[in-house]
Amino acid sequence: MATVVLPVWGPSPDLERCLDSVARFTDLGRHLLVVVGDGPLEPGPEALVAQLVVAQPGAVRLLARPVRGGYPVAANAGMREARGDVVLLNSDTEVSEGWLEKLREAARRRPGVASVTPFSNNATLCSLPRPFAENAIPAGHTVATFARLVEERSRRLSPQIPTGVGFCLYLPRDVLDEVGLFDEGGFGTGYGEEVDWCLRASARGYSHVLDDATFVWHRGGGSFGREGLARGRRAERILARRYPGYLRLVARFMKEDPLGPVRERVLDGLRPPRRSPGAAPASVVHLVHGWPPYATGGTEVFARTIAIAQAEHREVAVYARVSDPSRPKGNAIELADHGVRVRLVVNDFLQRDPISRNALHDHAFSVDFERFLEETRPGLLHVHHLAGHAASLPALARRRGIPVVFQLQDWWPLCARVNLLHADGKACSGPSPLKCAACRPLTALPPRVLTNPALHALRAALMRQALEADRYIAGSDFLALSWALAGWLPGSATVDVVPYGSPSAGRSVPPAVGAPRLPLRFGYVGALMPHKGAHVAVEAFRGIGREEAGLRLWGDPVPDPAYAERVRAAARETGVRVEGAFAEEEKEQVFSEIDVLIVPSAGLESYGIVVDEAMAHGVPVIASRIGALVERFDETCGAFFQAGDAAGLREVVRRLVARPETIARWRLAMPPVRTMGDASRRIEEIYAGLLAGGAGR
Repeated sequence: MATVVLPVWGPSPDLERCLDSVARFTDLGRHLLVVVGDGPLEPGPEALVAQLVVAQPGAVRLLARPVRGGYPVAANAGMREARGDVVLLNSDTEVSEGWLEKLREAARRRPGVASVTPFSNNATLCSLPRPFAENAIPAGHTVATFARLVEERSRRLSPQIPTGVGFCLYLPRDVLDEVGLFDEGGFGTGYGEEVDWCLRASARGYSHVLDDATFVWHRGGGSFGREGLARGRRAERILARRYPGYLRLVARFMKEDPLGPVRERVLDGLRPPRRSPGAAPASVVHLVHGWPPYATGGTEVFARTIAIAQAEHREVAVYARVSDPSRPKGNAIELADHGVRVRLVVNDFLQRDPISRNALHDHAFSVDFERFLEETRPGLLHVHHLAGHAASLPALARRRGIPVVFQLQDWWPLCARVNLLHADGKACSGPSPLKCAACRPLTALPPRVLTNPALHALRAALMRQALEADRYIAGSDFLALSWALAGWLPGSATVDVVPYGSPSAGRSVPPAVGAPRLPLRFGYVGALMPHKGAHVAVEAFRGIGREEAGLRLWGDPVPDPAYAERVRAAARETGVRVEGAFAEEEKEQVFSEIDVLIVPSAGLESYGIVVDEAMAHGVPVIASRIGALVERFDETCGAFFQAGDAAGLREVVRRLVARPETIARWRLAMPPVRTMGDASRRIEEIYAGLLAGGAGR
């Protein structure tokens, strides 16, 4: 038998998840669970443990300590109460099916094993898919399905490692009795005590192994929160003093990476099958300002679709920004996304330095991106968007001789507001430092009247440098022409127009039969931000009877909460329903509940992927006559109105209410929507031409 020892203190936000998984995947008829309350438990955790004690009497015990002593003290208290082997488990974990039996088997697979650690997403040397990194669960997987994949790909080798990792550590009883408990005095409230124990065991001739058949999810930081960094540094100093060769041992392990082949078998199970045998083409790194499902704008969806398609025949990696206010700037998470390595770097634009906050230059980002380029060694860099990164990053690739393809996704390098829409809602004729400083201040630091024009002048200079590339791509003729007229691209530059298409194109959509009934169902899908014009759509429905037509807004309120609240307030007055954002898997259901999509953009649109998405789902569109939207369809299958003209939009709605058969006619006239596969193939041609030194046409 074995005893699972689970120390708990503080709010423990993942405790319910942890206890539920232990209860589901542990035979509590054979094994025990001892929850150690390190000091008085908060009401939530106490109630959760009490429920489990009642549900599993005799198998679950709460060991309540009146005063917090720290992790080593709590762990030792639990181990003293344990029977048989011991598994130390953090409260911010989720175990998987068969976990305890597999750990026990690994401990007995060879003689002299002192500790067993499973694979995890966040466990330093035992991290998977990437070591010494925090990993998200691979795209398309849950903890349970990824754990099954790990087990399926395992050869039960139980490879040796320098030390166990304390988030989930299996300790055989005979070794525990010989080596003793954790050093409470040396490691205080915790961090590094399990490494100290493992090195004491190693000194007695014992070894430590990875159970390559088991995966346990670990949030990390859940036990120590923001104290973890300081505790880690203190523990390193103690360990270096006690065991002078330890850091060299770990450094050699990192360099030699003996677990590489073991991890590679799991990675092979995550990759799509390669379509073409033989030598793979040059690898590609994509640089983009967000990544689904953490960010779901048109640029992010397009970049992901292209990258996943490319992963079928080449190595592909992505360097992207992610928002997470709970993490420090520059903290990174690794994601395996259908064969694509994605590095998500945290930036919430909270830094005081306006140079960094406004994506002009950031030393830490530059160092991390250079390291990423060194690890991935791409043959080509494809830049999609630099917001949230730094304008200086493309130059780091150029210095290495890496060709750069710059995808002109919008006007952000020209305009800090992205869409050349002035703060007063009027169209901007073009940037200049004084005009931009008045429209979009980049800092509140005094003297603002001088610092903001200077920052905008610096921004313009750095963005021009960032735009230096070997090839340029734009999604629409309008976007390509606007950049040519801006004069910011090199004089010899040509822009290849490659329409995005839709990830939903090519799907079989059952045709709607006949004219829709009243009330007609109108929808808006997009971010709740001023330039997207949701307020125009809401205002257009003022005076429209609910028996005639209704409008529902599906939009993310996070980017501009103040604007989103104004839209919600106006929606309450006009009877418009605000639904919020929706998950990708809900997209088909959302479009099935819309008769006509409204795209009321107030700012310039560089493509309008939502138009393609709607038409791919058989839904016609009414859109602002602005930017690239007029390239997406014509008035045989939809309608246009002047941007910002709520009365004009209202008139279109009233015409459809009077003649709903128009919608049926529009459906029949809609042209086929380009697939993103079409765009992917054209981009491959551009890559090939660039890498061969030709024109790619």
